[in-house]
Amino acid sequence: MESSVVDPAPQVTIIVPVYNVEDYLPETLESIAAQTVFAQCRVILVDDGSTDGSDLLAKQFAAEHPNVTALQQANSGPGAARNLALDMADTPYVAFVDSDDLLPPRAIEVLLKAIVTHKASIAVGDMDTFPKPTSFLWKKPFGKGDRLLETVVDAPELIFDAGPCHKLYDLAQLRQHGLRFREGVHFEDAFLAIPMLLKAERIALVDTVVYQYRKRAVSTSIMDNLFVREQNFWDHLELCETLAELRPELDVFRREVLERFLVRSYQGFAMRAHAVFEDADLWKIFEKCTRIYHDIDPSFIARWTIDTRHRVAYLAIKSYDFELFARPWERLRGVVACGGDLHLDYPVTPSMLPLTKVTAVSARLEQARLSESGDTITLSGHMVVNGLPMRSPMQTPIAMRVRGSRLTAPATPQRRADLKAGDDNREYAGFTAELPVDKLRGGQHSLRLVFLTETGQASRQCLVSAAYLRDATMKLAGDTRILPTFTGREDAALLVQRKGGVAGRRRWERTMRRKDLRHVASRAPFWKERLLRLVTAPLMGRRDVWLIGERTDTAQDNSSHLFRHLRQVERRRDVYYVLTKDSPDRGRLRGLGNVVTYDSFRHKFLMLHASKLINSYDIDAYMLPSSWERSPFLKHLNWRIAFSRVFLQHGVTEKDVSAGLHRGRGAFDLFVASSHREAEYIAEDLDYGDMVATTGMPRFDALVPDRGKRRILFMPTWRTYLVTPSYNRAARPQVAFDGSAYQVFLAELFSSERLRQSLREHGYVLEFLPHYEMRSLLTDVVPADDCFAMADQSARTVQDALRQCDLFITDYSSTAFDVAYLGTPLIYAQFDADEFWTIGGYKKGYFEHREDGFGPVCATAEETVDAIIRYLENGCTREEEYSRRAAEFFVAQDRDNSQRVAAAIAALPGPQR
Repeated sequence: MESSVVDPAPQVTIIVPVYNVEDYLPETLESIAAQTVFAQCRVILVDDGSTDGSDLLAKQFAAEHPNVTALQQANSGPGAARNLALDMADTPYVAFVDSDDLLPPRAIEVLLKAIVTHKASIAVGDMDTFPKPTSFLWKKPFGKGDRLLETVVDAPELIFDAGPCHKLYDLAQLRQHGLRFREGVHFEDAFLAIPMLLKAERIALVDTVVYQYRKRAVSTSIMDNLFVREQNFWDHLELCETLAELRPELDVFRREVLERFLVRSYQGFAMRAHAVFEDADLWKIFEKCTRIYHDIDPSFIARWTIDTRHRVAYLAIKSYDFELFARPWERLRGVVACGGDLHLDYPVTPSMLPLTKVTAVSARLEQARLSESGDTITLSGHMVVNGLPMRSPMQTPIAMRVRGSRLTAPATPQRRADLKAGDDNREYAGFTAELPVDKLRGGQHSLRLVFLTETGQASRQCLVSAAYLRDATMKLAGDTRILPTFTGREDAALLVQRKGGVAGRRRWERTMRRKDLRHVASRAPFWKERLLRLVTAPLMGRRDVWLIGERTDTAQDNSSHLFRHLRQVERRRDVYYVLTKDSPDRGRLRGLGNVVTYDSFRHKFLMLHASKLINSYDIDAYMLPSSWERSPFLKHLNWRIAFSRVFLQHGVTEKDVSAGLHRGRGAFDLFVASSHREAEYIAEDLDYGDMVATTGMPRFDALVPDRGKRRILFMPTWRTYLVTPSYNRAARPQVAFDGSAYQVFLAELFSSERLRQSLREHGYVLEFLPHYEMRSLLTDVVPADDCFAMADQSARTVQDALRQCDLFITDYSSTAFDVAYLGTPLIYAQFDADEFWTIGGYKKGYFEHREDGFGPVCATAEETVDAIIRYLENGCTREEEYSRRAAEFFVAQDRDNSQRVAAAIAALPGPQR
């Protein structure tokens, strides 16, 4: 008699909503099929109107597995897709998997065992994200082994896990409670997951990773744009309203868990609503919030919000102050002190006081400048008073206290373009304080920012910033020496010595030597370099060593042109160019001498004795040896070398670059400009004052036209949001390149038949020279046609390409100024203006291309083609209007730019050590 094997009845329905994931779905389905209990599972795949072939992959998987069903629906969102499958489920338990994530092989097995063994409502497992891990608040209960929770109260952090994945649900209980996914909204998961957590009587916690969540490199997902999309504010508010209605049926303990979620989850939306909505919609949000949070105690809200910034909106809601909710910067103008703590200056009852307490105050110093007369030293920096908007000067008086000198000097709020660029609420977060030099006593003094409030004083230790450390050279004011320094990890301080003459100089030298020897004895960072410098300083004497460079492997920009001038024309002996050994540009410097190999011992030795570091780019990023970490270098070695920093720029500054180049960040000692308008912007908006030299760029000296080769050069700049930059490999692109406005424009331009015919008719070649950061994405852009070419930057420099073109096309690149200097006609192809100025984070400066530019501005590929054809038909001649604009813009159009730059650098004062 034959025996028969009866397959076990399905125990788990796995529901997978599918939408446009053909690149990821096969791997997800493989992980489901690899489950150790796959035979006990039923899988329902619901394609939500995919347009990329995902539905075919789902159908194929279903055809291969009899326990898999593949369905299709018109695009209705993941909530509707899950509900469709949920209605079909007929197993005791149900699990949910997103179509780009993965299940470890034993995931369903361990969840099923736990929920059955404990007769639980839910089994919850651990989850990892990949390719990079993420820290979630709800993960706190994990790491302590498997266990049974009687209710969510036993692990309240789980309430913040609003997703349905990495869980197994008792299907009968879901239906008993009438729980489904909300359709037509974002956060549809939470409408099921959170109520079930609150109502569950037994929760099996499985201390094993049962789910791997994929964090895509480029995403336009809801969560990646959480506080950008207006609908997210409404949908999450609807969630909070729905959850708030559960209060009457919950005991006091579960209600407390629910209210944690209500407070913490909406705080980011409540804080940002005023920046997203007009008053009419803002009032609707405000009214709904007052009902949701009416009965929640202010101290509870204070406990479950991150900081004061997030509490201000709740302060407005609890006080029923719509103006505070809508325009906090108008209602909050200062702080008051209480027992050393600071509170927002806002009238409240005692019960509301916790919502006004300032959670953090930070003051960072960025500069210490000695006045020309030597009478005062001006300290400047910026502060953050958490929760206090600074769109206008703070009304609370502030001062700078020099501890140990019995000196407290008034401080003045300062508007900062760089701070505003990052956050409107920090526009007046800058401050300056002038310290009379004659009031400073000898010794080392800490620096504290003091808030002089109506109820008393409160002070905070000032911290150092990178700019403060870059600027930390000894200031000599008569007989007084002042060295900006730090104590502890980063507490700002001033070291003061009041003794003049030869005796004073020798005493200071002994003090510095003792510092060096203590540093060496303690084996502190850079102790070997400090020792080497100490020992070799007498050999170097007072040599004026200039170190010049660009990127570590290039010699094509302003730095290399200046170096050539200094070695050939001025014949300076102690001028060196730093370049990698295998750089293809080494040949361009052949015969000049003094080319130092990057990272060599000679490079490091010269760094220890340099008087000036000169670069067209980021000095710290490209001139420090690779083994010298920036932060320890600034703290422990930079101030001891005390070189001047010269920024030659790598293009005319015309955008708002304050966020990166403000003196409070870059701390250059000399900033080179090419026009009076540019210099004015750098001096005023970037706060460089008289540190700007209007000289022109050294590379302009080589801008001798070499036209007539019938070339059109197309050279767009790069987009930080489309590619991972070479200097920050951890950054993720924000927008996929395929389908981007950048990619679409290139495709339309190079496929234009009108352009092709005109190029052929007039005998021109359009040469494409992409930015080096973008080259990897653009290898196949140029068609195989003799009318087009991809420029070979290794065979010809960018500058040669500019000189040799008859017509130049760019978008926002500063190379347009080089071309204008040459007198060559140009076209601005600004095909993605909205994207460039918003997603890209770029901000417009003083220069308007349509009003100030040197050529026509085109917004589409078709307009660009029209402009190219017009220039081809007129023999590539620049219009008189654009020639006039160029003549008015540049301070000079000659070949003496390097000479002027060299004179400005030579005029810098020598290092004070």
